[in-house]
Amino acid sequence: MTIEEILKMRIAATGLNQFMKMNVITLDESGGATVQLKVTDELLNPLGMAHGGTIFSLCDIAAGSAAAAHGLVAVTLDSNIHYYRPGPAGQTLTAVAYERKRGKKTAVYMVEVHDEQHKHVADAIFTMFYTGQTLDDMRH
Repeated sequence: MTIEEILKMRIAATGLNQFMKMNVITLDESGGATVQLKVTDELLNPLGMAHGGTIFSLCDIAAGSAAAAHGLVAVTLDSNIHYYRPGPAGQTLTAVAYERKRGKKTAVYMVEVHDEQHKHVADAIFTMFYTGQTLDDMRH
């Protein structure tokens, strides 16, 4: 698959991506991805800011999209997140994922999340496991 076909597949993803209105903006062959999310009322915690699970899901989808840029099916094996400041209600959060290390079966992705003012909201590290399937296998 070409990177353009993979990007179209990620943009059209259903499930949680669609439910949370995640927008995969970019993918690149070197294992990078940019994903955006508008912090709507449904994604807030009781304090009126982005729920930690919302931010974590944004990071997970960014890391998964970056891993998919290689045309392989990958699932999250392990992750760690650090929250620095609230994700403001009504704003768009941007997660940028990039590949730190890639092996035959696993890869590590770093993810940074910023708000519209470019304030650092969170950092995450994801270890992804390659299942052995290709994205082409999943389409058939």
